[in-house]
Amino acid sequence: MATLKHVTPRYIVDRLSVVLDEKRNPNHPWLTKESVELLAQLLRKQDVGVEFGSGRSTRWFLSKIAKITSIETHEGWYKKVSQDCESEIASQRMVYHLASDVESFEKIIDGFDSDSIDFCLVDGSHRDTCALSMVPKIKTGGLMVVDNINWYIPCENSTSPNARRATDGYATEKWEEFAQLTKDWRYIWTSNGVSDTGIWFRT
Repeated sequence: MATLKHVTPRYIVDRLSVVLDEKRNPNHPWLTKESVELLAQLLRKQDVGVEFGSGRSTRWFLSKIAKITSIETHEGWYKKVSQDCESEIASQRMVYHLASDVESFEKIIDGFDSDSIDFCLVDGSHRDTCALSMVPKIKTGGLMVVDNINWYIPCENSTSPNARRATDGYATEKWEEFAQLTKDWRYIWTSNGVSDTGIWFRT
């Protein structure tokens, strides 16, 4: 049964702040404000990226990097983004996949060479599989971004609802394996009090 324990005065203020920021920046990805600001500085025009879960973030990333491969599970959303990004798909700046199950995701990921990706956003379905499988695909110095990371990896400092603590452990074994594989990577954990976004830098 859902509870309203998280609806505290602090949460209400944080939630209103998120809503106002989304209204001011309607073209920004649905990530934390801090992570969007960091990515705006870190992404480069020559970068090649991968995005699991498409949306308004897709065009924003296309404005920052050279090429993106995007994987979507929702057919209606896939049709909408296909129309919005028609010219980028035609010019092959964007490769767009509709994938319905985890096996389809794994097949697409297998098609990427090791150390070939500058940037990856994990958002949408099968996040643990995507994050774990993409680790060897990221170049040295490349970025791995995971949205709603508070749902999957424990963090004692997060104030977002449903944040996992050390006593909760990892959401799945794959998330624990991901954490072990990236333990030597530099990372930044960002939070707006509503959701958290993690950014890992491969070293």
